[in-house]
Amino acid sequence: MDRYLAGETTKAEWEELVLMVKSGEYDEALRQLIDDIYEAEDGTAEMPDSRREELLMKIFTMAEEDAPAARRVFFRAYAWWAAAVVLAMVWIGSWLAGNKTQTPSQPLLAEAPVKNDIMPGSDKATLTLSDGSVVTLDSTGKQVISEGGTAIRRQNGQLQYTGSGTGNTLSYNTLATPRGGQFRLLLPDGTAVWLNAASSLRYPVAFTGSERKVELAGEAYFEVVKDARKPFRIQVKTQVIEVLGTHFNVNAYTEEPAVTTSLLEGAVKVANKVLKPGEQARCTGDGNITVTKPTNIADAVGWKEGFFVFRNANLPTVMREIARWYDVTIVYQPDVNNNQQFSGRIDRSLTLSQVLSGLAFTNARFRIEDNRKVVILP
Repeated sequence: MDRYLAGETTKAEWEELVLMVKSGEYDEALRQLIDDIYEAEDGTAEMPDSRREELLMKIFTMAEEDAPAARRVFFRAYAWWAAAVVLAMVWIGSWLAGNKTQTPSQPLLAEAPVKNDIMPGSDKATLTLSDGSVVTLDSTGKQVISEGGTAIRRQNGQLQYTGSGTGNTLSYNTLATPRGGQFRLLLPDGTAVWLNAASSLRYPVAFTGSERKVELAGEAYFEVVKDARKPFRIQVKTQVIEVLGTHFNVNAYTEEPAVTTSLLEGAVKVANKVLKPGEQARCTGDGNITVTKPTNIADAVGWKEGFFVFRNANLPTVMREIARWYDVTIVYQPDVNNNQQFSGRIDRSLTLSQVLSGLAFTNARFRIEDNRKVVILP
């Protein structure tokens, strides 16, 4: 720890220190260390709990060797101070110096008033059946719907199709999530689909033809069951993604500048390019396709694991993701710096004010207003 504070740690020593902090085994020792530093700086035996939480809510950044230019954010819903304590060593002194005149009633963090706080999204969607009727879905209760020779079961935030269907005519269903919603789907062939917020998937009730073709708007993660006799194809805007059997993510939101296909396992073909595991294809509106190999391809499916994951993302990119998950409108005041960058991950189970408080550490400023509006301040 002394070597860290002196700026003399090697990369291996830094990684070891981070692992120690994250393990949770040293929580009490770290809490005591914070109080010891506080006492040495301020002469007070113990930092008040409210001050400790406010301070550590704001100091949750940990260094990333591969993203030095961006603001770093690592924030979990539990043990805020444990994840932040390493940087607390060097920040407590400056915090004390800048806040000695601040009264206890003044918040250190949020400009966003708690009264306007917004809860995170949840498992919810609508299912449009082939006859046009609409079924509302959520994570509670059980339900069985019959569609021809196929049974549709809803349970625990997942929709599952079983059966082979009847006849040669394809009947289609559409699963759609609202802003602030997500849902899981098990297609008739066993392919698993995780649908992100503000997304929709149109698919046959049974795959009876020579291909398995679905239509996606928004974002989804697929784990496709291999069937060489029936290739799996995804229609995304004017682009078709062809799959045999693989795990991959497709981000095709209308408001995003490109359709992004990220391959974790197997192989997919995007236009005339075949992706290998770890590669990502970006297709812009003019049809230009570029293939890269990001540092961590798993970042693309962070949302499925319950996290916002940003890597050198600018402010509008960050806020678009937040807007979809919390179902809010984003308003930018004049002179806001949209070019500041963010890297790291934030737990998607946090309330909106907690997420914005975390981002506020990077000098971005926010205010939550009535009618689910977030104002970005210069």
